[in-house]
Amino acid sequence: MPYLTRKITRAKWEFRDELGAEAIPADAVTADLRTTGNTLSFWKIEKPSNEEIRLTALALATGAERIDRLDLAWVEEDSFHGDGLSLNPNDGRTPVVSLRKNHVDVTKLDLDRLCKVAVSVSQAISLGQHQRFTKKELVKIIVEAVSNGLLSPSDLAPSVKEEIEKELGNPTQNR
Repeated sequence: MPYLTRKITRAKWEFRDELGAEAIPADAVTADLRTTGNTLSFWKIEKPSNEEIRLTALALATGAERIDRLDLAWVEEDSFHGDGLSLNPNDGRTPVVSLRKNHVDVTKLDLDRLCKVAVSVSQAISLGQHQRFTKKELVKIIVEAVSNGLLSPSDLAPSVKEEIEKELGNPTQNR
């Protein structure tokens, strides 16, 4: 059963006494489910194995301007279909070419459909369908990907490239 994975800010989804047990904090929605063109970006995985979650982390971390801690949550794709959400597979923005095809946009979002996404994400988090990657773990994942030929440091943003080359023992010459 396929899943859709998205970067979140885990702390924003925490229970808040003042909101009640079933409430989804507005800060979580406005921060983590901010749409562009009524669309949200997700990464598709076949199953939430450690390897597939790490590959999603790799795709996101290598497309960023800097390496920061990363929280991911995953939702069963069927729940989106069941809610009548439109999915549009397309190439994701990551320098890891082999992972680009794993990207999908949830499209045609209005307030009602966005609420359905928020409920699905909240339920996934409450079921433990989330994982945190520290900066150190992400550096290790990227270094392994470079060592395995999945990407070149030259494909990375300057600050990410510098950090990865330093870790590889090949510091950037032009600082």
